[in-house]
Amino acid sequence: MKNIVILGAGGVMASQITGVIDFFMICNQYWRLRQGGLSEDLFNVVVAAESDQGLIASSQMTLPTVAIDDVERPDAVFIAGGVSYDHDTLRDYFEKLSPVLPHVVRWHEQDIPICTFCSSTFVLAEMGLLDGRQATSVWWLANLFQCCYPNVSLKLDQLVVQDDNIFTAGATTSYLNLCLAVVSLLFDHTLSAQIAKIMLVEPNRASQLSYMTLQTFERHNDSLVNAVQKWMTENLASHISLDELADKFATTKRTLNRRFKKALNDTPVNYLQKVRVEAAKRLLESSDLPIEQIVHEVGYEDTSSFRKLFMDVAELSPKAYRDKFQSGFGIDANSVSSTINAST
Repeated sequence: MKNIVILGAGGVMASQITGVIDFFMICNQYWRLRQGGLSEDLFNVVVAAESDQGLIASSQMTLPTVAIDDVERPDAVFIAGGVSYDHDTLRDYFEKLSPVLPHVVRWHEQDIPICTFCSSTFVLAEMGLLDGRQATSVWWLANLFQCCYPNVSLKLDQLVVQDDNIFTAGATTSYLNLCLAVVSLLFDHTLSAQIAKIMLVEPNRASQLSYMTLQTFERHNDSLVNAVQKWMTENLASHISLDELADKFATTKRTLNRRFKKALNDTPVNYLQKVRVEAAKRLLESSDLPIEQIVHEVGYEDTSSFRKLFMDVAELSPKAYRDKFQSGFGIDANSVSSTINAST
């Protein structure tokens, strides 16, 4: 039987613990059924913290724990994250978790798989365990991650990344794909594939790019960049060049590039492309408008070049994106401008 240890601290997101517990419970139930009910469990899962007094999750749910010092040698370790949306909330949770982190270092040195997902990837990065490695993380905090941990090669286009014995996964429910990877590692791919079918998880869901949006929790206080962002959003159908932006806002191209890079870790031109793709996504989700009309509404004339841009950003064609995310009801062409303006 394989020992799975989930580490957490006060303020943890309950589902990051209970979801992993339920996943391995389903593995055990399926295995027992396959063996006629005579087999022992494949996985033993424990939740460990600084003490055995339990954890109060962010939802105020009480989660029972065992003391970290009483934990037997694990076969895999999961670190559950808190509800974090900026540097301060990430730092607060890291400090609460810090008493158990020396054990993570020791287990890592023993080549035990260490698994993180969503905001808990910041924990390993803060510990320095991701330096010089490839990793993925929660997409809406990507800019903060890159600014704080420049020595980590962030692969947001990947849902699960393995680098040696360290596994990282993307946002929120990516733990399902992470758990599948652990089952394949500790047991076999056949069981992993069957559990994926039972739980309706796409085992080959390799990317989180199609889920990414510009509506993130990250904010900045640059008034110039805010003004340019607002103007871009309201004038997507217009021809917009960097020269015209600089003239309109009485600044220089160099200043615009520098301020955008500092505030958004991007250039004005790249950001504008993302805004246009984001507006196109909203129209694909909420309307039956032909792609040619959508391309025109978001400021492009060449449909083929926009398809290529869309693929680069979302890793799906516009048609595939609509098939995946369309809400099931449409809007008419007269509603297009209001949809675009509400998209960012």
